[in-house]
Amino acid sequence: MQAVLARRRAAAHAALLREPPVPPAGRGRGVPGRARRVRDRGAPCAPGRCVPRAGHRLPCRARRRILPKAPHVLPPIRRLLADFAAGRSTPVDLLARCHGAIDEHDGTLNALPTRRDRAACLAEAEHAQRAIAAGEPVGLLAGLPYVAKDIFDTAGLRTTLGSPIFADRVPEVDAPGVRRLREAGAVLIAKSNTPEFAAGSQTFNPVLGATRNPYDTSRTVGGSSGGAAAALAAGMTVVADGSDLAASLRNPASFCGVVGMRPSTRLDPTLSDGPNGFDLMSTIGPLARSVDDCRIVHSALFEPAAHRPLDAWLGHLEARRATRAPGSLRLAWSADVGGVPLAAPVRETFMRAIDALRAAGVTLVEAHPDFDGADESFMTLRGLYFVEWLGELYTRERARMKDTVVWNIEQGLALDASAIARAQRLRSTVFRRVAAFMADVDAFLLPTVQVLPFPLDVPFPTEVDGVPLVNYVDWLKTCYWISASAHPAVSVPCGRARDGASAPLPVGLQLVGRWNGDAALLDVAEAVETVLAPLNAA
Repeated sequence: MQAVLARRRAAAHAALLREPPVPPAGRGRGVPGRARRVRDRGAPCAPGRCVPRAGHRLPCRARRRILPKAPHVLPPIRRLLADFAAGRSTPVDLLARCHGAIDEHDGTLNALPTRRDRAACLAEAEHAQRAIAAGEPVGLLAGLPYVAKDIFDTAGLRTTLGSPIFADRVPEVDAPGVRRLREAGAVLIAKSNTPEFAAGSQTFNPVLGATRNPYDTSRTVGGSSGGAAAALAAGMTVVADGSDLAASLRNPASFCGVVGMRPSTRLDPTLSDGPNGFDLMSTIGPLARSVDDCRIVHSALFEPAAHRPLDAWLGHLEARRATRAPGSLRLAWSADVGGVPLAAPVRETFMRAIDALRAAGVTLVEAHPDFDGADESFMTLRGLYFVEWLGELYTRERARMKDTVVWNIEQGLALDASAIARAQRLRSTVFRRVAAFMADVDAFLLPTVQVLPFPLDVPFPTEVDGVPLVNYVDWLKTCYWISASAHPAVSVPCGRARDGASAPLPVGLQLVGRWNGDAALLDVAEAVETVLAPLNAA
């Protein structure tokens, strides 16, 4: 049955890629006009194997690396804010740079398929600019361009959830996380692409098409916050949010060479991205171009404070930052967490990162927590989550939902109280084991994802290193086991690797911290990021 379902999913995915839908008139992209023909080098793809942006066809060409140093095209947030405060740059200047990057790259990448009216964006940037120049109190993210994941409601701006059911839906109010970032001064400029109902770590959907990887446009960005990760890597935004159930912040961060953080579960129930504010599975979180940027966006999301002058914000940020020397760190690590299959290029890149940390003076202990029970608890509670979120919609619209979403919901509907209770007990046991393990180390390191970014026309991997996978999320164990533990985790770039003839592709290293120790984890991650920076220079 699993093989039959896999063949059906592959056939449906191939059909989607051949016949891209056209967005409804008056919705979606903010720059109407004729399809832009993108000319690049490379051998033609086989018929039906290139993925067009929504409403247009890209020429059938093979891989293309459009961003030689993608994450570094804009200064870090701390420097941007300092430049604003000193008058060396302005929010209007920054907005123009981001819009320029969108115009240059998003015709190929399709990371931001729904864009806000540019006049409205400019008005907000000008307002922030005047307030900063006058020394008035402003939010922590004043004047910084921001993209919201397309599962989060945005007032007056289409929110599709990647589903034909909601292709024309325009919410009246912002989701809680969106509201908090906008109250902090971020300038909403676009919605970032996501899989249908954010299910799966390959960012494509029948409404808005597929998102391409900026390091190799024949490859996926991962998901489900894939549009956000690609937009950050391409310099199209400074601030981005996402959500993470299995791996949806960390996987695209790894695939796009940026930073993604799953915060401790649940830091703030008011920021729930689902109907149950006390759900202990999915959580909102930040993606960013650096660990320090991630720290700042995390602060805006989870530690809202009164507005203050921008120079006062800069002092506050510096006071919150605790610099860790590599020699002060004690880190546990495991390449395969006791037998998880791992693609050879991922393993090799991860081990080079471990060697670099050892050479920098980090104390390293090869060990890992016992994750026995994490699989069962996660898959059971994942099914329950989908029923909580989409169960009522399923009763009306099952035929219009993709099969993997239907599978998740039906897994949940088949549960009884004893299965749910057992999953909760198992998860509590996993949490306690991981918490006890973490008491002796500053962080636990493991590969973020078991594979490299795979071809865009592959819905999801079906094997890793010759080991067959049992379902469409089975290649994400190194992430969803951490989700099951409720501990915070952050993915940082740890090098590049090739998959056959691919361009050099980013690889992520995941750091797991102590529960509710998000700030301390970010301090450790920043030290690790500094050590690993030379590995990411290729």
